[in-house]
Amino acid sequence: MRSYNRLILNLFLLLLIASLTFLTDATLAALSVFLSVSLNIVVFRILKPFNKFNVRREIDKTQVVPPAELTTSLKIRYEGSFPANSKVEFSCKTLNLDINTGIVVFNPRQDYNLVKSFKVTKRGLHKLSRTKVTIMDWLLISGKTFIFDDEQEILVLPHIYPFTTAAESLGAGIIGVVAPNKRGRSSEIWGIRDYQAGDEYKVISWKAMAKSPDHKPKTKIMAGEVGSAITVVLDTGKDMGVQNGEDTSLDVGADIAASLCYNFVRRGTDTGLLIFDNRLRTLVKPERGDVHIDSLLRHLAQVQPALDKFIMTSLTKTVQQLTAEYGRKLVLVLGRTDDLLLDSYIPRLALNKDLIVVIVHTEANKTRAEQIQKSAKNAGVPVVLATANTVRQTMDALEKWSYAAIARA
Repeated sequence: MRSYNRLILNLFLLLLIASLTFLTDATLAALSVFLSVSLNIVVFRILKPFNKFNVRREIDKTQVVPPAELTTSLKIRYEGSFPANSKVEFSCKTLNLDINTGIVVFNPRQDYNLVKSFKVTKRGLHKLSRTKVTIMDWLLISGKTFIFDDEQEILVLPHIYPFTTAAESLGAGIIGVVAPNKRGRSSEIWGIRDYQAGDEYKVISWKAMAKSPDHKPKTKIMAGEVGSAITVVLDTGKDMGVQNGEDTSLDVGADIAASLCYNFVRRGTDTGLLIFDNRLRTLVKPERGDVHIDSLLRHLAQVQPALDKFIMTSLTKTVQQLTAEYGRKLVLVLGRTDDLLLDSYIPRLALNKDLIVVIVHTEANKTRAEQIQKSAKNAGVPVVLATANTVRQTMDALEKWSYAAIARA
């Protein structure tokens, strides 16, 4: 039985008891309360003010790069003939957003506008709940609730840390690439790289080969030449879920991976993405362009720590199976350090790839991260250590590595 039906029944019983005891004043009081409550509910059901509300919710942006200020607006129109009591609410738990107007009295044909601004800093896909409107009777005894089908999603992308040096000031840019505004070969030489099968005879640099320690054939990088692709690998294993500053290690890793993808694509490099824990989860083929950047960032915005740990041996097998279109350059953003096979498998992975490793660590595993860094350095593999407080410095180090991959002419 609904609450207002129980209330009327209780008032009727009270009226009956008062009349049986011949208490005139009590009987009249009970009768007046009974009639007023009954009349209130009956009129509420007849006039149906709950059928005269029009609610519309809007949000200014549904995809942002943090930190960003968002604004949501709620527009309510009441077309009834008598004042009505109403409460409007919606929320987003992951953004700590809770909108509740409380009981508000709406006058006939009145517009009610609610504007709320809030800041988003946390990467991920956030959902605004559906708007719930509760219309109460005039004595606030009973009501009716409507839930509108207006659930919305806000995609908060990872933080983007741009490279600090303009590509134009460094000629060829990064990793054997092109300047985006130059296409087609010219006589201008931008740098020297290792010989690749299919290179034309006329661009082989015999002098560079003679001067190089390994005496392997070298090829001139000509203006407009498209270089090898690069693939960014992100560890999303269980270890990445630990707290790292105000965020998690995965948030830090996603920021680094997203920044690399953004900068590489912007500067003309075909860039791919590999998301991995104990097995391959996502593989994005290397490409260029704004649409590709958007795809990469969307993937990285939504990654969450897996229930399983990252397995280096499985990653090595997966990388060895990648086709040539994924390129020789590989950036591994890693969070797991307790795998003892890392010391031997990082050099093994570097046999077939030009590899650089970023280890996202906390104070708890800093010592182990430094051990891996030292072991990899002895094998000729650069390792950068990163925390939530050193992302900018990490990006600077990765930018220097990307330019150092080309022997300047």
